[in-house]
Amino acid sequence: MPINVCIPGISGKMGIEIAKLVLLDASNMRLSSGVVRDQSKSIESLSSLDNKIISEDLEQAVSDCDVCIDFTRPEYSMKILQACVTNNKKIVIGTTGFSKEQIKKIENASKKISILKASNMSIGINLCLKIVENISSSIGDISDIDIIEHHHKHKVDMPSGTSLAFEDAIKNNLVNKKDVKHHCLRVGNVVGDHMVKFTLENESIEINHRSFDRKIFAEGAILASRWISNKDKGLYTMSDALSL
Repeated sequence: MPINVCIPGISGKMGIEIAKLVLLDASNMRLSSGVVRDQSKSIESLSSLDNKIISEDLEQAVSDCDVCIDFTRPEYSMKILQACVTNNKKIVIGTTGFSKEQIKKIENASKKISILKASNMSIGINLCLKIVENISSSIGDISDIDIIEHHHKHKVDMPSGTSLAFEDAIKNNLVNKKDVKHHCLRVGNVVGDHMVKFTLENESIEINHRSFDRKIFAEGAILASRWISNKDKGLYTMSDALSL
């Protein structure tokens, strides 16, 4: 039986990419609803979409789904999260830039519903996170550590959620506390480039990841949605979904 998917912010860049993949996978997934701010505006890149499933009513849209996929903004994510809790629906959260208070609300909600939250849904980034954990536990305490990132000029949060995830992966595998330096560039139309650099006295190790197309995040979100569709309540990550 297909998984019914709700996409709040379906008219956004990520919303459109996710909707395209859901529509392509008709045997396993069904786009049950999408939420927009202004229903009178058409989504040209999804012209084949049935307008009956597009709504401004978040509560109704969420009630019709099995899994909600959220790539919006932190403030709106909190409304989506509450709608999922109210309707007992699972949610995949790819939104970044949450405050500590908002993260606490997500953690509390995971005691009631299934939540998969990831700062980056890319399979490659999550493999890099695992590598960074291993390197940090081996030489992190004796290295200078820098995280360098380049994103498009419209990206709001800085450092990015992915860079902060790298920082957490590093610090969680150190014996002693130390500073991890962030270097952020916001120019052009770059989807997302990340480097984690460990510098020793006479050598350096660099872990690089480059995103060519934002489709990789949509692909990860689809994988996450399939994985969480039969999971009990709790807070999960892409590492869980990828069995890393």
